[in-house]
Amino acid sequence: MKYSFKVIIALFVVLYAIITLLFFNFYRELAMKDARQEGIFILDTMNAIRDYISTVQRPLIEELKEKKMLVEDFFDPRLLSASYITREIYNIQLAKDTINYDYKLVATDPLNPEHKGNEFENDVLETLKEGKAKEFSKIIQENNKSYFFVGLPIRNSQESCLQCHTTTNAPKGMMEQYHHIPTFESKVGDVIAMLSLKIPVYSILTYHIKEFVVGGSVMFIVFVIFILFIYKIYRNEQRLQEKTNMLMMSQNRLASMGEMIGNISHQWRQPLAQVGSILINLELHSDKDKLTKEKLTQKIKEANEQLSFMSSTIDDFKNFFAPSTSKKEFSAQEVIYRAQKLLSASLEKYAIQVCTDIQNNFIRYGHSNEIVQVLINIMNNAKEAFLTHEIKERKIEITAFLQNGVPVITLENNAGCIDETVIDKIFDPYFTTKESSSGLGLYMSKMIIEKNSATIRVENSHDGVIFTIIF
Repeated sequence: MKYSFKVIIALFVVLYAIITLLFFNFYRELAMKDARQEGIFILDTMNAIRDYISTVQRPLIEELKEKKMLVEDFFDPRLLSASYITREIYNIQLAKDTINYDYKLVATDPLNPEHKGNEFENDVLETLKEGKAKEFSKIIQENNKSYFFVGLPIRNSQESCLQCHTTTNAPKGMMEQYHHIPTFESKVGDVIAMLSLKIPVYSILTYHIKEFVVGGSVMFIVFVIFILFIYKIYRNEQRLQEKTNMLMMSQNRLASMGEMIGNISHQWRQPLAQVGSILINLELHSDKDKLTKEKLTQKIKEANEQLSFMSSTIDDFKNFFAPSTSKKEFSAQEVIYRAQKLLSASLEKYAIQVCTDIQNNFIRYGHSNEIVQVLINIMNNAKEAFLTHEIKERKIEITAFLQNGVPVITLENNAGCIDETVIDKIFDPYFTTKESSSGLGLYMSKMIIEKNSATIRVENSHDGVIFTIIF
């Protein structure tokens, strides 16, 4: 895939966290609206009771006063106070554990001390009185707990309200019961008090816990399905990439085999000529009857030495092409020497001098054949560059050393620089500047190096190129 699977999963996790947070906030806002609606319901109940008192009970009380059945200044909050009746209903519900909120009426300089607000509530009441807000809601902290606070204005809804809510008209029984505080006056439509409602945030959230859990579970399942789907695509692409790499590896190996066969022919040409010379020499001595036992033994020994060299050469190439099934320890000197030995005849043919400098013969653990293949690919590229530019003094310098404790192998040649416009592309698959090249050699070298927990980079020097392998 273009992007790492781990990065995609990380992005999905972040996205899931963001959506979960938004989902939580949605239900939080929904719960807050429920809390606000609860406050409006209480206020509506209080207003309905007040209207009932104004239209039904108060006329009945007035009728009883006219009949002298009640004194003129009669006042009983159980019959004439909407706030008292509402509060008693609340207390009954609270005793039955059917509600989870707390409310009270808040007024400025109230007759009833129970309606006196704290500093925060008085500030909210003033805001509502001044008409700066139609209602007020906020999350507050009280006694180390979070509450959702709702403040709703209470107004004089009709003329009958003024019978109690002005100093001049307030019943004597009411004044005696609550005592006279400062003078208070109001008119119809005025905000005379505020309904203060507090609901624990925890209770609000648990109110929608079922919906939140079900919705969150469905969302989690959808995300898991998405991730499994992406993982399946990732695995398919990974398998396809593995097959592509295997195909490229096979193509590169076939190209390497063609070059190696050429190297074998170069390495065998001289020993074969030597064996042929030995046979001709034996034939001449035999024709002249000068072939002694000592001479025959000497020539057979010389022939065996050449044949042993050829056998050793075949073993070297066989070991190189043997598949790397297991990792093992190898030294820098070992892989450099093997690569140089496999190419020795070809390099010698084209007068390419290889200088090795093993400053630190460090030990690595991995597939040595693969590292040898990379070194061969780089040296073969240098050989082709030498032939293209027709450079007379051809040199490849291979150095192994430790740089700040990090094992490094560099291969530097003087075969000319790479065009700066394409130097960043030379490790791309199928990229080549040569007509007869597959463009896979350096790409596969990069893949092999990364597979062996290393990196490879290239840069131009003053008269050539330096390849650096960092383990």
